[in-house]
Amino acid sequence: MSKRVYFIACCFPPFGRGNAITNACVASYLAEGFDVEVVCMEREDGGLIAYQEDQSLAEGLHPRLQVHRVQAANWHGLNIALYALGVLPCYFLNWAWRVWRRRDELFTAPGAVFAVYPVFSDLVVGWLVSRRYGFPLLVDFRDDFFGVMASGWRRILGPFYRFLERRIIAAAERISVTTEALRDDLCRRYDLAADKVEVVYNIVPPVEAVAEVGEGEGPMRIIYAGAMSRVQKPEVLLKAYDQLLARDPAWQERLQVELYGPESPYFLAKIRKWLGDGRHFGGFVPQAEMAQKVAAAEMGFFSLSDATYAYATPTKLFDYIEAGVPIVASLPEGASRDIVERHQIGLVAEAGDAEGLARCLEQMATDAELRARCRANMRAIRDSYRPQVQVDKWGNLLREMGLKGRSEEVEKPGQPLQTAL
Repeated sequence: MSKRVYFIACCFPPFGRGNAITNACVASYLAEGFDVEVVCMEREDGGLIAYQEDQSLAEGLHPRLQVHRVQAANWHGLNIALYALGVLPCYFLNWAWRVWRRRDELFTAPGAVFAVYPVFSDLVVGWLVSRRYGFPLLVDFRDDFFGVMASGWRRILGPFYRFLERRIIAAAERISVTTEALRDDLCRRYDLAADKVEVVYNIVPPVEAVAEVGEGEGPMRIIYAGAMSRVQKPEVLLKAYDQLLARDPAWQERLQVELYGPESPYFLAKIRKWLGDGRHFGGFVPQAEMAQKVAAAEMGFFSLSDATYAYATPTKLFDYIEAGVPIVASLPEGASRDIVERHQIGLVAEAGDAEGLARCLEQMATDAELRARCRANMRAIRDSYRPQVQVDKWGNLLREMGLKGRSEEVEKPGQPLQTAL
């Protein structure tokens, strides 16, 4: 019985983006019980789509991991153009094509295939490899592929996207999703048995080395570290802060806003103009340093722009729970809002509601007892969302698929084994 898991994750350290962080956690924790081989994309500078490099993420990978980095084929931007037109469901298919061309170099022994979404190219590779070699397939949806891709003008391509998703789900022996809502949607959409789909929450690196920081002197800080895009529309935080200043300029001495993330086209067009006194943009910061900044903040912010993303639970939510940082958020009704409100770990305004968010900021900033209760409630639930608890669910699924886990003690995460192809 094999212990080998082929973990298909295009975005993997040193990619410095949210799903790369999650993928690194999943692979490293699985490596404590299985022989995990990661197949990911070789990061390159330049091009129309380039991602920040974060070597601190690579340095924390489990030493048993074997990481195969595959350079994407050069399609001269055609993949991006076809994705923008809706013809392709993913702009990394040039990488998937190169992986498929080198399949006999990468998939050399029997094992299970574990493919994660996003990105869709991961699912394509996983599906093809499973069919070619007869390996059992575990598919994970951290996002709702069909629900997001078939929104807006892309709705006209809905039947195409549903066909692709249906083929992959039909081939999967087991499926995992990030929330109960997404599980229910998939089960209704494809008439799946509930026991075929397992809910596994998003995971983030633990911060045992970072103690919760008490509130010091000077202005309080609310922090946002993440993507700068229309999915989040984090400028709502800056608009809310602007309303506080308009009512009372002294708020600049009480509360300051810190934003961290890439200078994306969306940032340049929609967010930068809202920066000013009391509103600082720190650019991209490596994860290890970012964890320290989050733990030192009095409040943490995250947002989702509309109901299309109601199913989502961004990793920032779990970053704040792990660090014990009270939350102020702007969210639609859905999974993230339910966690924050049900566990009483923060305050939530409606998605895009700057005025409501300003009231939440004022309440959280002026109520020390509320902040203390939020921190206490986070401590009470933290163990339920710890990475090992969630990864154990994937381990159980892999065992149900016929894999044999490793039972002996293994090394702690450290330097990774890496190969470049």
